[in-house]
This record gives sequence, C-alpha cells and structure tokens, in this order.
Amino acid sequence: MPIDKLRAMPVDKILSFRRNPDPQQQQRQQTDEMEEIPRFLPAQLLNDDEKAKDADRRMLDSDSISTEDADRLPPPRRSPVSMMNLQRELYSPNQCLSALKSIAAVITICMVFAIIPLYRRQKMEKDAGLKMILLWNDHPLAGQSAHMECGCLVTNRRNHNDKPFDAVVFNADFPYSFEGLNSTKRSPDFYLVYAAKKPLSSLSGLRDPPFNLTMTYRTDSQLIWTDYYFSYSNLARRLKSFRTPSKNFADDMSSAMIQSFENKMKKKTRLAVYLIYEVNQNTLAQSLYLEELRKYADFDAHGSCLGSHDCSYYHFMLIFEPTACPDYLPPEMYMAMDKLLVPVLIGGGNLTNLVPHHSFISSRDFSTPRELVAHLKDLANDPEEYRRYFWWHSLYKLRQSAQPYCALCSLIQQNPEERQIGQGSSKLAFIDWWTEYHCPNRSTTFL
Repeated sequence: MPIDKLRAMPVDKILSFRRNPDPQQQQRQQTDEMEEIPRFLPAQLLNDDEKAKDADRRMLDSDSISTEDADRLPPPRRSPVSMMNLQRELYSPNQCLSALKSIAAVITICMVFAIIPLYRRQKMEKDAGLKMILLWNDHPLAGQSAHMECGCLVTNRRNHNDKPFDAVVFNADFPYSFEGLNSTKRSPDFYLVYAAKKPLSSLSGLRDPPFNLTMTYRTDSQLIWTDYYFSYSNLARRLKSFRTPSKNFADDMSSAMIQSFENKMKKKTRLAVYLIYEVNQNTLAQSLYLEELRKYADFDAHGSCLGSHDCSYYHFMLIFEPTACPDYLPPEMYMAMDKLLVPVLIGGGNLTNLVPHHSFISSRDFSTPRELVAHLKDLANDPEEYRRYFWWHSLYKLRQSAQPYCALCSLIQQNPEERQIGQGSSKLAFIDWWTEYHCPNRSTTFL
C-alpha cells in the first residue's frame, strides 16, 4: 500500500478495535484505508462481495479487462521440476515407440490402398491366360466361388470374369438340367463333361445327350475319376494293374515301417465293424445277410471312422454293396484299407485290377455266412496269416485325389490337335460308351 494513503489513528481506538473486532467496521475500515482490489486478480484472492461484483462485471462485459490491466498479469510459468518431467516424458522411449507405430500404421494403410488396385489388375491379367472349368451343378468349393487347380481356374460361377469356359462339368451324382447352358460363354473347343463317381447315374431322360467327354469311375472313361487311387510308393501315377503277392513282403519294408505296422497290429482287439446304412427296399439283401451273420458273431456299427469312432481296434470292416457294376469300388473299401482294416466285401462286382490281390475278402468265396464268420475268426487268431493281407504296403501306396479336376485341366491345356483321348469326343461316341456298359441288377439275396 502506498505510504501517502496511510492515516493516523489513536492508540485507544486501535486497542479497542483489536479487543472487540467488528466485522462490518473492519470491512469499512479496510475499504476506506485500502485501495480498491483490482478485478483482474484471481478469484481465490477476492472476498465474497468482490467475487459477486466481479462476476456481474464479467457477465456484462467479458472483454472489459483493459490492455493495461492485462499487461500487469503475470505470465504462466512451470517450475523447473515440471519442465524436466515434461521433457523427460516427451523424449521417453514409450513416446518414441508410439510415434513410430503411428507412422507405420499410416504407411501401411497407404500401401494397402495403393496395392489393392494393382493386385486386382494383375489378377485379371493372370486370369486372362488361364483355362476355365465350370462346375455346372457341383459345389465342392466350400464357400469359395473359384480356386486354382493345376494351372486352371475352377469355379461354379457361370459368368466368372465374363470369360468363355473351356470345360463344363455335369456331375451325374446330383440332379442337373441344361437350362441356361446355351447362354453360357464357351470356347470354340470346349468340352461338356459327363462326370460320375457312383454307379447307375442316369442321363435325366435325354435322347440326344450333348456330352463329348467322359470322366467317371469306369476304366473305359476318357478320364478316370475317383476319390482314391493306388500308385507306387515313390511315384504318384495311377496304377492299372498289380503284381502277385509276396510272401516275404517285410523284406521290402524299412525297419521304421515295420515297427509302426506292428504297433498298429497290437491295437486290434475286436473282430469286425460296419458303417450304418439306410434300411430300405434297395438294401434288403444286405440286411438279411447281416441278420444271418449276427447269429455267429457280434459286430459293431459306426456312423464313421473319424474322431471318437476309431476303427483301428477292429480286424475287419464289413462292406455291403448291392450293385455289381463293373469297375466300381465302394468308397468304404478305400476307408478300410486306409485305416489298416481288411475289407470284407459282401456283394459288389469284379475288383480285378482295381485293388491289389489278396488285400480283401469276398463273400462270393464262401457258400454261407457261417463259413465267412468262421474264416474271419480264424484269421483274427492267426496274426501271421492276417498280416499277409497288408503285403501291398511294401510296394504300393493309397493316395487321395486332392485335386480331382487336375486331369481335366491337363487335357484342356494341350492344343486341340495334340489331345489324345480314347473313343473320340463326339455325341455319338458318348452314346455308344453309355449303351455298351451294363450294371447287373441284383434282385436276390446273398444267402
């Protein structure tokens, strides 16, 4: 407070004021003797009245602080310790790492937006030179619209990239029609492929079938189409014939293979299993035969041999096949041989040159179901003789067709004049191929 503002006050008045302070008098005294409190001071330095007055003044005129008063405000400052903490935080490894991550994220996003159009353009250019296979009524792509197989694009979209197709596959194991075929783009040397893995596939009542290529389980097809096939252990080529069984087949097997084989043989404790099938008029024969077999032995039934339904504990698998179509091998045969079970075929056709010799048991070799059960029990109790049914493992290998359309792709990739397929590729050739083949109709039981 400036010195010229001070006033003289008697001593007794000062003492009385100190002994009996009057708040109102104290406030008047302070107001009279002190200069007005600047309204630009912080709110915590103002008393209640001044706060109210200052609030009113601020509401009336928020810009009422003069330039001179603003110049008297002290600038905001940080303490030295606070400044050091701020600098330490700004230049810490975590802050640097966060900044680098942000920069990397921005760069990645920019690269993605730049690469996507380039990838699409390259993919279209690449697909432009591919051979196209259309699956007309089959859906094995597991939700995908197209996939690559042996250098060909296989799809079930009938207008994929608006390109012509080099082959259109009709799977006769499922219902199909030719509606929309004429509006589908096809190359000049296209194939309409009749495909089937099961016997007795019909031609949907057609008098003039348009197919010019066959791809089925039959050995006289232009392309053989099965889920599994046999080959040599060191070659993946499909075999068309097999050599005679070897008695000392273990000599051709490595010690590791023999040890693994023996461990699997020790697990077998039960006689036989069969897979559950639908009981109806068509399966009456195998149902009657199975009822007769149950009189002499107990058999287990599984829905499959996957997961908890492990079939490796059985010696044999009973396989009932009502048809006797030539060249047809029931898929359960492949499953049994893959699981190291001896297949027992009840019914079926001639399997010569379809599987290795002495690798399965046929009900045709026994006059009654009782004799068949007795033979199975004898083999289960004779490990040495039972092992002879697996002699083919020393030379051959059962392979799964992971790319079922690879053979078709290889064919259409050749020049039209270089393609060598039997029986010709005309409608008349297909009709001759179809009519010359006969599946015997089994109307009697196996008893």
